[in-house]
Amino acid sequence: MSISPISPVFELEDRGETTPMQRWAASLQEVPQPQSLPQFPLQPASLAATGGNVMSQLGSLLESLVPLLQQLVLSLSQQHGSLLNSLPGSPSAAGPSSLGAPQPTSMATPASMQQPSFATPAAPPPVAPAPAPSVSAPTAAPAPVSSTLATPAAHSVKEAASHTQPRFMPVLRGDEQQKDGQIKTQADFGRAADEVAREYGLDPNLFRAQLQSESNAFKQDFRKAMQAEGDLDRAGENNTSIGLGQISRKFLDGREWSDGGPGNARVGSQVVGTDQYMNSPTVQLRMAASNLTQRIADHGGLEQGLAYYVSGNADPGNSHAAQYLANIEQAMNDPAVVGVGR
Repeated sequence: MSISPISPVFELEDRGETTPMQRWAASLQEVPQPQSLPQFPLQPASLAATGGNVMSQLGSLLESLVPLLQQLVLSLSQQHGSLLNSLPGSPSAAGPSSLGAPQPTSMATPASMQQPSFATPAAPPPVAPAPAPSVSAPTAAPAPVSSTLATPAAHSVKEAASHTQPRFMPVLRGDEQQKDGQIKTQADFGRAADEVAREYGLDPNLFRAQLQSESNAFKQDFRKAMQAEGDLDRAGENNTSIGLGQISRKFLDGREWSDGGPGNARVGSQVVGTDQYMNSPTVQLRMAASNLTQRIADHGGLEQGLAYYVSGNADPGNSHAAQYLANIEQAMNDPAVVGVGR
């Protein structure tokens, strides 16, 4: 008697269509095979000679193959569960373990090879919805800080007078050399003039226009304007006007700026030497601004202060002052003056 080797895959007849059983059988070929299969060669002749019982050996063979079949079916059920469920007689609701191989009643399945149970995982606990963010009343934006920096530059003397607030500050503060090092171009000079104007409470456009009227500071190189000298008719008195703001020499060389008047105490009783003044654009700008703010405070307003600055007469209607104010207002609207460095 010859027994063919038992294989998990049987040859199927070609019936022209693929049945669920054929698909199941074909899928078994993809299941990894055990690393080694026990060999049970059956030799009926020798068994008969020795009085062996073929049926007894077949039972032992089947008993050894059952665990292997269970392993194959378990692998199949994990990889092809949907296909196995489509087989006839297999309830769709059953898990993969319902398709185990039939067990002989006389054979006990080893505990180590029993199929694991596939319990349905417990549903996750419901997640409480996140509390809605509380909506508070919108916070009002902070009010802008009042500052001359936020005030638009004026284009007339009267407009500039409405937001002029003279401040009395010392000219010499110890930072002149550092500030001078930052003024290298005409644009730098324009920005420095604006900074000084705001420090002393003056309108930037008006301060630029006054410097232009005094020394042509914006339509020529500022370094040349720093050396400008006027009122030459007073040269015999050593009282010509020099620099960006055409400051009279009597306010320099150790003499009080206001020639003994009250303005001197308001700027710290400082004395600025001629050499120190002539070589520093920062000192010249601050001296011009400080001189103007004192005149404004002493004579009742911007127009009066400018009139006194140029003529020694606080009446804006005097001819010299009227022309000066007209020149300043024209420069306040000249892009070559007010546009430099902005």
